[in-house]
Amino acid sequence: MKNTIWASWPVYVMWSVGCCIRANAGEPVPDRVLAHGEHLARMQCSACHVVASNQEIPPLRQLPTPSFQEIANRPDTTQQSLQHFIAVTHWDNKTVPMTMPDQLLSKDETVAVVRYILSLRHSDRQGGQ
Repeated sequence: MKNTIWASWPVYVMWSVGCCIRANAGEPVPDRVLAHGEHLARMQCSACHVVASNQEIPPLRQLPTPSFQEIANRPDTTQQSLQHFIAVTHWDNKTVPMTMPDQLLSKDETVAVVRYILSLRHSDRQGGQ
């Protein structure tokens, strides 16, 4: 009896994997970098920007800041331009009008946020005002 159970477990495993593959067929594979970028944007950028259409709390600051979708859809927005802007555009106590504060993001975090912003290009996933 023991040998019969152990002999049949590879068949069970193959059947289970096959069911899972069929059940998920056609579904997009989650992009971890993109998801991390969205999470960072919601945590760090949403105080000043609309980062997603389903953003639960509107930006706290009433500054004229563009939404992420607006930024993504600008003709001159590229991965390089966004990475540069996020890395070097920082507010200090002397700068008027106020610019974006340093988010203290690592290079990988910056890449993730940029990837998320660019994913909003020509998208209705997010509100723009």
